[in-house]
Parts: sequence; structure tokens; C-alpha cells
Amino acid sequence: MKIMAKKKEDKFDMLARIIKEEGEEIRKELQGEFKKGFRTLEKKIDEKADAKKMDEGFTEIKRRLDVTIQPQLDNHAHRLKTLEYKGAKL
Repeated sequence: MKIMAKKKEDKFDMLARIIKEEGEEIRKELQGEFKKGFRTLEKKIDEKADAKKMDEGFTEIKRRLDVTIQPQLDNHAHRLKTLEYKGAKL
């Protein structure tokens, strides 16, 4: 069994190896940044969907309040006008 001596790396091989290693590091960093950005985007989309649901819920609450409170306000306004009319007669 022959043990082969390692060939000494020449300058071009060393340059190729360094370029390859740096490329792999950059690729890993970009993948990490992409995943991070994608998660952030998903979070923003979820927040917008939640905000829309909240707006719809508040709209329903406002509508119910209007339906409940408006007749009472109209009744109070009628009473005030009646009192003002009676006060003007005095």
C-alpha cells in the first residue's frame, strides 16, 4: 500500500479554495438573512390580518352601540326641546 504524499497547494488551487469557502459562507449568510426577512414579512402579514379582524370587530361594536344609544339620544333631545319650549312659554 502506497502512501501518497499530499501535493503542495499551488497559488491557483489556494485561490480557488479560498473563493469556494468565501462563496459558501456568503451563501449561508444570505440564506439566513432571507429566512429572517421572510419570517419578518410573515409576521407583518399576520399583524395586518389581526388588525383587520380587530377593525371589523370594532366596527360591529360601534354599530351595536349606535343601534342601542341613538334612540336614547333622540329621546333625550326630544325631552330637551320640550323643556326649552315650556321654558320659553314661561
